[in-house]
Amino acid sequence: MWDLYLRSTKRDRREQSVQGCMDKFHIDQQRAGRVAEQALAMYAQLKPTSEALVKCLRWSSLLHEVGLAVSQTGYHKHAAYIVENADLPGFTTREQKTMSRLILAQKGNLRKIGEVLSDPDFAKAVLALRLSILLMHARIEADFSELRLRMKSRIELDIKRGWVAHHPTVSFWIEKEQEFWDEVGVDFTIRASA
Repeated sequence: MWDLYLRSTKRDRREQSVQGCMDKFHIDQQRAGRVAEQALAMYAQLKPTSEALVKCLRWSSLLHEVGLAVSQTGYHKHAAYIVENADLPGFTTREQKTMSRLILAQKGNLRKIGEVLSDPDFAKAVLALRLSILLMHARIEADFSELRLRMKSRIELDIKRGWVAHHPTVSFWIEKEQEFWDEVGVDFTIRASA
């Protein structure tokens, strides 16, 4: 009842839960906010069929590093476990499971979540989260005039040639990302334009 009351007054208890979790695990608020902002921008560029995953993508982006409190290695697995099993007031079990899967998918191979990639909107959310984390680690603010992203039956990433030359490390990581998607049968095409 309390949760429904808060939602009716435009105060979502889930926002408070996410903020509390970020505080508890000492998450860098700026980094998390940058990942969330870029992930949502990329997700919008991918044109999902519904807005159902927008909030879960935002919250997953904000909580993607909670596993660092446990270990530097495999932190995405620890984060996924924490988010799925934590007491997060306002969240349903299903929402926590969705967020957990998104967080688990943030790095490494995609076979671990292969069964849910058949949902086009979920696959788009995974792609947006992975690329936004990749750009955040490279300390790059995405400029969507130089970066275009599409996903239908395959992923198409158009990058300006000058941007690639200016960020050579990212080129390497995007190629690795291409391999991860190829492993699960999704063609990932990268085009450099003038």
